[in-house]
Amino acid sequence: MNAAFAIVPIIVIFVLLFVFKQSSTTASLVSYLAAIIIAVGSPAFAMNLATLIDATVEGFLLTVIVAYVLLFGIWLFHLMNEAGLIKEIADFIANSTHDRTRQALMLVIAFSPLVESISGFGIAVIVIAPILIALGFPKVQAAVLALVSLTAVPWGALSTGTVIGANLTGISVHSLGAGTALLSIFVFFYFTVITVLIVGGWKEVQRKWLEIIAVSASLFAGIWFFSRYVSVELAGVFASLLTLSVEWLWIRAIEKKTKENQTRRLLNALSPYLLLTGLLFLSRLVPPVSGWLLSHVNLEFEKYSFQLPVLYSPGFFLFLTCLFVIGRFQLNIATLKKTFIKTWKQWVPVNVSMFGFVAMAQVMMHSGMTQLLAETGADILGSVFVVLSPLIGAMGGFLTGSNTGSNAMFMKLQVQTAELLHLSPELIANSQNASAGHITMASPSRVLLSVTISQVRHEESIVLKRLALIAGGALFIIILQSIVSYFVTLFTI
Repeated sequence: MNAAFAIVPIIVIFVLLFVFKQSSTTASLVSYLAAIIIAVGSPAFAMNLATLIDATVEGFLLTVIVAYVLLFGIWLFHLMNEAGLIKEIADFIANSTHDRTRQALMLVIAFSPLVESISGFGIAVIVIAPILIALGFPKVQAAVLALVSLTAVPWGALSTGTVIGANLTGISVHSLGAGTALLSIFVFFYFTVITVLIVGGWKEVQRKWLEIIAVSASLFAGIWFFSRYVSVELAGVFASLLTLSVEWLWIRAIEKKTKENQTRRLLNALSPYLLLTGLLFLSRLVPPVSGWLLSHVNLEFEKYSFQLPVLYSPGFFLFLTCLFVIGRFQLNIATLKKTFIKTWKQWVPVNVSMFGFVAMAQVMMHSGMTQLLAETGADILGSVFVVLSPLIGAMGGFLTGSNTGSNAMFMKLQVQTAELLHLSPELIANSQNASAGHITMASPSRVLLSVTISQVRHEESIVLKRLALIAGGALFIIILQSIVSYFVTLFTI
């Protein structure tokens, strides 16, 4: 009975989104209110006012971390758009190939992981959707493809979620990163097939099956290799560059249309991203620089174990990149005002929605609802927890729209449950990380971001349903791979 009460806030979200077709902002705030009512009013939880306030404040602080990055990520896009750089990138891709499928592969599978790995938090959606629309893709299709492009979320924002998961469990970050990649190998292939299917249908999938394998294999190989042997934080960046090279060379070999004199224009258009990448490399790979950045301008709240190193966060480097675009391309005051108004209008509703979901998750966690749901599932399923684990991770990713948020909520609990059930902690951690990351593309907050950027807010429910089906397919693959990995581990001990 108590577990039935505990799951009500989650049911509220699904009912509001899929039955009553409410916006994600409304669903988030109502579900947060539902969580409060159950946490405070139910004798099973009896949450007091002080704990409720603490949970809400923690939800707000977690939102601040994301909002900081998101603000300057959205602003950077609008600045680049006003400077004509987005059109330059679109023109390069259009001139490289007139094949719509290959344009989508280059953007969705190859280029998007670079943007997401550098900035994280769904910023790739803000970049990819407008380029697709500029290339002539229908707006709803562009909104869906931009969300599908979030294929490398576990390595997004310089693998923040994966690093947090490793710190919470004591598992090596290289092991968690590479293990998550292995558990995602068929998911990468699946998303590549879905991209081609959306653009050209099954006949196009059949025609380009070898290219699909080459592109998805490049993404997997790059992420796995760099996670295992180089740097988990930069694995997504290197893997994206490798995949971009493979797809570009494939186009050159098949179509022979790319002109060498386009290179300078492309480098000019990509200069903000190149600068951002360079700054992030410097801040992460040079110890004196990273040490200085981490030790200055820190926002801390010891009571909530909250720390935001303002100068070390990707948000700060996005801000510097925004200043670079303003100066390099000489944007005037009127243009800056225009871009900031657009940024504000997009930033506010996304953050309100994000706060509602994260605060709800914090109330559920502090009241014991989250633990009760996980333990009930573990008691019922026993060793079949290996099937439940991806579902828990996916639930966190869906609700918070964040791999980091889901790992913060569930990673430690999942690994502890695995140890009690004598399951492999590494397998369960990989499962949590993979499912949490790959399902964020269907998160209501990210869908809201995509439809807003694509200017199809009235189609939010349609896009959400499509992404739910696509993400459901990815989750099914992760569950199957987890089961196979479980039996492999079982018989090799």
